[in-house]
Amino acid sequence: MTLRNRIAITFTLLNFTLLAIIFVALYFLTRQYTYNEFFNRLEERAQIAAQAFLEKDELNQQIFEEVRKRHLRTLPLEQEFFCALGDDISLPQDLPEFLDTSILAEIRRGEDIRYHSGQLSVVGIRYEDNQGIFAAIVAAQDLYGQRKLTNLLNLMLFILGAALLAVFLLGRWYAWHILLPIGQMIRKMKSINSSNMHLRLKEKNGRQDELKQLASTFNRMLDRIEAAIETQNLFIGNASHQIKNPLTAIIGEVETAMLKERSPNEYHHSLQVIGEEADRLDALVRQLIRMSYPDTGEGQKAEWRFDELILDLVEEFKETYPQSSINIEFSSLPSDPEKLLYRGYYHLIRIAIGNLLENAIKFSNNTTVKLKLLFSEKNLAVSISDNGIGIPHEAQPHIFTPFFRAKNAHGFPGYGIGLALTEKVIKMHDGQLKLVSSPEEGTTFTLDLPF
Repeated sequence: MTLRNRIAITFTLLNFTLLAIIFVALYFLTRQYTYNEFFNRLEERAQIAAQAFLEKDELNQQIFEEVRKRHLRTLPLEQEFFCALGDDISLPQDLPEFLDTSILAEIRRGEDIRYHSGQLSVVGIRYEDNQGIFAAIVAAQDLYGQRKLTNLLNLMLFILGAALLAVFLLGRWYAWHILLPIGQMIRKMKSINSSNMHLRLKEKNGRQDELKQLASTFNRMLDRIEAAIETQNLFIGNASHQIKNPLTAIIGEVETAMLKERSPNEYHHSLQVIGEEADRLDALVRQLIRMSYPDTGEGQKAEWRFDELILDLVEEFKETYPQSSINIEFSSLPSDPEKLLYRGYYHLIRIAIGNLLENAIKFSNNTTVKLKLLFSEKNLAVSISDNGIGIPHEAQPHIFTPFFRAKNAHGFPGYGIGLALTEKVIKMHDGQLKLVSSPEEGTTFTLDLPF
């Protein structure tokens, strides 16, 4: 079933249910009013009948004629019954079917009786005169009221059926009108592919409804996909170029060595060159594998103490770079050790901070590197500062692009992958990586990680 039909049917059912409830309530209220109106009329006739029948001998001719005229017109199936209510109620043998002793007892106690017996409406009243206490009972059929209720019911059923059809057609039109922009969006979405990724859905100005949010969200998604494809193409191109260089050197050295017979020293030199290029290629492949870590989803988040990670990492770097100098400063550490716990991917955070430490040591020519760890209620921050060559201002917007290297960094080993990987890891943890740098004055990277 299409969404248009589902909306139309749901719209129809809701309106049908509401209209049916209103009609049912209206019908029962009308029926109750009709019953009460006819009962009041029967009570009035019971009073007149009792007065005419029981006090006929006491009325003068003029009053009797007036009462008789008022009571002359009879109702359908009208029956009148009078019974003396003494201490012992004795029922005559010709008692109507709609009467019994309990009803007469209730009338004797002064209660007005109203009820239905089949098609008859029955009313009983207590009437007192100088002859005693009597029960005046009148029964009749309310043909006019029943016809009115039947006509009302038929009219309501007809209106309900017509309204059901009209609401369904109106619901289909309304659903079509509402879904028309979505249909246009779907057709436009289907036309977008890798060859025309620049196309976008139209966003109407001044419109702030869900359709504009949908178009805007889809367009932003296309922006991210297009940027990701361009980044991927650039990454593949740069990676291919970086891998090609050591491979070309290895192949060239092998071909040169095989051109003719050479001395052991020359073969040793060729193998040494091949080994160096293979090490370069191995280091590059390892960096590429690390670059793909955040997307693999391997491992689970766990809780660990952030200060212990920093201390272990610094000890490792002091062994790897004995000539380096790393100063650690722990500021605003909480007194409760439990608050030093952080939940995240331990190895990825270690790689990210290790990349920043390695860059700081490398680009500062082993001068002092400062590492600060700061805690607050909502986040923690790791700041790594050096007094190295710094990053040119025009290069700073691009330093997180894979394989990008600033001009003043070409004399240092590396492939331009570390910062891109670090930024990726920090984003995985909903954090931010901030940079402050000036050429020849040094660089400061700050990692902000929320708890």
